[in-house]
Amino acid sequence: MKNENEKLSKFSEILSKMRKERGVSQKKAAADLGISQALLSHYEKGIRECGLDFVIKCSKYYGVTTDYLLGVSENRNGMSNDVLANITSTDGRSAKALAQSTKYLLEMASAATDGKKDNYVYDYFMLCAYRGALTLAKAGVLPKEIFKIDYTIARDLASAAIALQDARFVFIEDKSRTGFDEAEFAPLKDMISEAEEYILSNYITL
Repeated sequence: MKNENEKLSKFSEILSKMRKERGVSQKKAAADLGISQALLSHYEKGIRECGLDFVIKCSKYYGVTTDYLLGVSENRNGMSNDVLANITSTDGRSAKALAQSTKYLLEMASAATDGKKDNYVYDYFMLCAYRGALTLAKAGVLPKEIFKIDYTIARDLASAAIALQDARFVFIEDKSRTGFDEAEFAPLKDMISEAEEYILSNYITL
């Protein structure tokens, strides 16, 4: 019985978190998922247990795997950590460090902001990833058919949307920090150093 309660608690916690990350009200999410707001509230509070069909519907709605929703896996898209560890550039840099740095940035932004402000951060990273996918489509790595908007137009639109999100960050309260735990920020610090070295080496002549 204890294990069942723990599973239900994990699902309800993740279900609520996913809705808040997406920035939709409980009323809208319930309507989109085809249930009443009261029932969704019960699911998010762990008062009632839902069926498998609802779990599948939620996984499609939030764009995550059913395993993630149920708390079985920490990976939202089902990608193994080993896959990230094996993706390296020609000079040996690992995509795992980049993914970890991005995760830290999202978690810190989420903790530092509240309400709709949190959406600026999510939307910014989502648009950057989308822009990257469009670039891969242009290079022939991704099929163009997965995009609804013509990829040649979408690239410019995505760039404009990213610039707009940049401007919206001014609405986030200034919480400047001047000290940090070296160990806590190690992956992020390495990524920042790598990016700055890339900029200095390729775009700035001293």
